[in-house]
Amino acid sequence: MARPFVPNQIFVGLPWKLGKKYEGIITKLHIKYPLYFTIVGRHDAQDAVDLFEVIKQRIGTSSYAIFDATGGNANVSLEYGYAEGVEVPRIILLSSHKASHRHTAASPIVSDLTGKRRVQYTNENALQAELEKFSKNHDHTKKFEKALSKMMKGLSRGAKKRLRSLALKVVRALDGKTKIRRAELVQYLEARSYGETEIETALKKMHSARIISCSVGKYSEVTLV
Repeated sequence: MARPFVPNQIFVGLPWKLGKKYEGIITKLHIKYPLYFTIVGRHDAQDAVDLFEVIKQRIGTSSYAIFDATGGNANVSLEYGYAEGVEVPRIILLSSHKASHRHTAASPIVSDLTGKRRVQYTNENALQAELEKFSKNHDHTKKFEKALSKMMKGLSRGAKKRLRSLALKVVRALDGKTKIRRAELVQYLEARSYGETEIETALKKMHSARIISCSVGKYSEVTLV
C-alpha cells in the first residue's frame, strides 16, 4: 500500500541553533515555490514525548525530508532514522564551515549518518542556493509550473504575473492543512484583493490541471493533488 502524503510538504529537521537561518530562507522560498517547508518547533507540543509524535506525523505525511546534520545533533539522527524507516525520500545537508563545528562535543556528523549521501554548504548563501535547487527540482514544483504554463497561454505579461500570484496564494492557504472549505478559501483570496470571478476561474483551471481537487456541493472542499 502506497504511503499517503501531502504532495508539496517538506519536513525539515535541524538543530535549534539553525532555526532562524532556515526560517529566513524558507520565507523567501514560500514566495516563489508551491512547496511547504515545515519545521517542528518547541511550541508544537507540551513535552518531548508529544513533540516526537508530532515530528513522526509530519515526517510521515511529507513528500520529502531535509535533515541538517551540522554539529552532530542526536535528534536529527533520530528523525532521519524514522524517515528512513517509513521510506520518506530524504537528503542530508551539512555545513562545512569550521565555525559551525566549534563549541560542540559531538562529532561533525552523528555516527549513524556516516556514509549517507550528503550535500555540504559553506555559508548561508550556499545553503539558500541548495534549497533553491531542491525547490526547482521537486516533483510538485515541476507539476505546478507545467500546469501554470498551460493556464497562462494567451494572457498578457501582467495577467500572467497576477495568475501566478493567485495560484501560489491558493497553495499557501493549504499550508499545514489537508483540505480547506472552498468558501473559506474564496474569502481568504478576496481579502487579498482578488475578485470572485477570477478566483473561481483560477480554481477551475487548477482543478482541471490536477494541482488541486475541488469537490462539489454546498460544503465543497479543496485539497492539493
